[in-house]
Amino acid sequence: MTPSDGTRPAAALWLKPAARALPPTRDAQTAGDLAARGLTGLRLLHLNESPYPPSPRALAAIERAGAALHRYPAVRGQPLATALAARTGIPASRIVIGSGSGELILFACILTLLPGDQVVGPAPSFPAYAHAARLFGAATVRAKLDAGGAPDARTIAAAITNRTRLVFTCTPNPPSGGMMDATALAALAAAVPETVLLVVDEAYHEFARRENAPDVLAVLAQRRGPWVVLRTFSKAYGLAGLRIGYALCGTDDVADAFRRAMVPYNVTNVGHDAALAALEDEAHLARTVELVAGERRRLADGLARLGLAPLPSVANFLSVRLRGPAAAVVEALRQRGILVRDWRDPDHLNEIRITIGTPDDTDAVIRAMTEIVSSADSSVGA
Repeated sequence: MTPSDGTRPAAALWLKPAARALPPTRDAQTAGDLAARGLTGLRLLHLNESPYPPSPRALAAIERAGAALHRYPAVRGQPLATALAARTGIPASRIVIGSGSGELILFACILTLLPGDQVVGPAPSFPAYAHAARLFGAATVRAKLDAGGAPDARTIAAAITNRTRLVFTCTPNPPSGGMMDATALAALAAAVPETVLLVVDEAYHEFARRENAPDVLAVLAQRRGPWVVLRTFSKAYGLAGLRIGYALCGTDDVADAFRRAMVPYNVTNVGHDAALAALEDEAHLARTVELVAGERRRLADGLARLGLAPLPSVANFLSVRLRGPAAAVVEALRQRGILVRDWRDPDHLNEIRITIGTPDDTDAVIRAMTEIVSSADSSVGA
């Protein structure tokens, strides 16, 4: 109930200023959200999800784990950490399992930030970096991408000040799809002060690895300051609904800090066991990555034939730069049953991002964009 004198309702005073200042959340329109509204049959090409189901081994593990739901899960996810250690070369003691990489991003901010501190990161990029930083009253400093849509090591390094406590970068970078090379990563690792935590988000690692991505772990091993590499089972492994991510930490001290800050039982036994089974099914992962790569090429070629300008991408999405505002094209595609996303960035209003889907999805997007380009004026084209 609002007071008649126009003052702030007392109920809002419990919120700290940084939380009150957060912008309202935007509806992500997940499959569950849409189904609850009676919206089905849409092509969901807006959240960078896998168009393919997870490994049959993961599905079998989910069924087995269901029989033990009356028990709490393992606190540290040790079996999964051990399996990841064997594949990455990072000791299990330095691997932290999280409820998606989003939780790990939040805890990186919890561990490092006080009001008035600064976070530096590429822009545009994954919005969770800035959102989590603002929750702790920290300022976010935007570092422009390079010409290829990858985070720019020089721009990020130039933005660092004595107030910087945390640096994020993401490679490949959403929503652009550009990937940092080994030289850029090494330059960034050297430029970030030893008193600052460097977080490299590799959410799309499995797709980038196929495209000869640099070995981020080998590059960061040369860094003297603290670092973390984030990866996830939400994308290539197709386990977005189970929320499993992990942090590969530069030292035991960094990993221990994350563990001490996190709540126990943050990862379910269902999610843990499914991720472990998915990790072991390397053939299924390879097939998924190959299918996505093929459709990414086909989508890029089809859009280019329409006179559009697809940006280089090594991830499971593709962005297109238009001459005019992207909002009209996003809406035109929605009217045709296809959900895509604009870049949601004030400096980039003419780009759309399209998740790579099935071959049928690719055909549908190309047909729809052909109709949109032919029925619109030149503002849609490249």
